[in-house]
Amino acid sequence: MLALGMALLLAGETGDLARAHFTACLKTAYEKGSDQKIAPDGYAAFARQACAAQIEGFRSSVIGYDVKAGWTRKKAEPDAASQVGDYISDWSDRFRDKGSITPSK
Repeated sequence: MLALGMALLLAGETGDLARAHFTACLKTAYEKGSDQKIAPDGYAAFARQACAAQIEGFRSSVIGYDVKAGWTRKKAEPDAASQVGDYISDWSDRFRDKGSITPSK
């Protein structure tokens, strides 16, 4: 999986592709969580477990992008964690509210 991520990074499409895989996984987790009647407050943990590989791919792509843009890895890692947290928080809110499942742009 890491080799695939590195290959995609070199291809220059990893950010958008990793984001697409991550958001697709969050949508699938939303649907599965609804089917399994996951408690609204349990969605974040459910999604983090269900989407662990996609989270890591997205996190790695954000770090790679930031480092390529001149950031230190020490600065890039919290940025990546924040972005992952923002996506999970957004989908958790949707799950809690049972609102739209279309990703925001």
